Amino acid sequence: MIRFLLCLLFLSEFCAAQVNLDKGLQAYYPFNGNANDASGNNNNPVFNNATITADRYGNPNSAYHFNGVFQYMRIPNKPSLNFNKEITLSVWVRPTGFYYDICHASQLISKGGGNYNPGNYALRFDDALYTLGTGCDGGVCDSVHQNFRGTGTVLKPYGGDFIKKNQWYNVLYTNDGRMARLYVDCQLKYEVVFPETFTNNEDLFFGKSDDDIFPFWLNGDLDDIRIYNRALNDKEIFSLCNDSKPPEKIDTPALVKPVVELEKRKNELIREITVDTDSLSITLYDNAEIDGDSITLIYNDKILTTHQRLTDKPLTFVIKITRGAGSRNELVMYAENLGSIPPNTALMVIYDGKKRIELNIKSTEKTNGAVSFKLRE
Repeated sequence: MIRFLLCLLFLSEFCAAQVNLDKGLQAYYPFNGNANDASGNNNNPVFNNATITADRYGNPNSAYHFNGVFQYMRIPNKPSLNFNKEITLSVWVRPTGFYYDICHASQLISKGGGNYNPGNYALRFDDALYTLGTGCDGGVCDSVHQNFRGTGTVLKPYGGDFIKKNQWYNVLYTNDGRMARLYVDCQLKYEVVFPETFTNNEDLFFGKSDDDIFPFWLNGDLDDIRIYNRALNDKEIFSLCNDSKPPEKIDTPALVKPVVELEKRKNELIREITVDTDSLSITLYDNAEIDGDSITLIYNDKILTTHQRLTDKPLTFVIKITRGAGSRNELVMYAENLGSIPPNTALMVIYDGKKRIELNIKSTEKTNGAVSFKLRE
């Protein structure tokens, strides 16, 4: 039998369960080593020339930089990216410069053209609220008084909280079918009556607008982009926007530390894979009927995560590959239970740069499924 001594782990999972950030999630871009959609809806970019960079925690290969000149991402139009009357857009952004061409807007997210046409949705920052839109008449860009804006906006700047370069912000826009609201770092900056339907036939863009006259190139970093088909509630909004720094390390008393004891089982090698990059994004799904499978993942004898149920939603993480003939890069899936339909099976999707590798992995009460990686010399 597997013996689990929980305590704080169960408590944290119970608290997190009060906020459901998966409900209505149509596209999610954590940028963990690649630009793919982790929502399960396969809204992946078909074009991406942005530069992978560090995120707000300093983790390498965990965000994307757009140079303000020619870099962007394009995601094809799909039904899952078009909504009726409700929407939420959330993004982490670090502006590193401003757009000095006509209208002075820097586009973060855009679906439906450069300007606020019926049916489109967008997030941007510009000086339009402070300068009363004179930038579109040939005025000089005011890089000191720039505000974030969403689809449906007020006509005046919101206080003295103007954008500073090289600072991370969470920008979150919601529309509940009547009221449009914009939050920056958990603070409600404006709300305005703006009933709209967020449906159009155009592709989704990050880092620019799909408009030759108003491209609105972004000079900045983007991370953790989320798109919902509903308006998030206050608790959900706070959960997203309050994640501004990595969790502090807390020394938990030894008697209440979560402990996981695993039975000794034989590792069965499913496949050895030669990869080209030293940072791989791994995603797991239940590859059959969802039947309550629960797993622990182990990489080179260290537990990556535990008590994870396999569902049709992606379980995504990043592993580092060590070069050398004697290096060991072994990922093991340990079955905590077999679900109602044994054995414990999963679809594993591996992103090696732009290359996608799929394989089926299974674990039983006696064996662990294992995958080994080797970095190409």
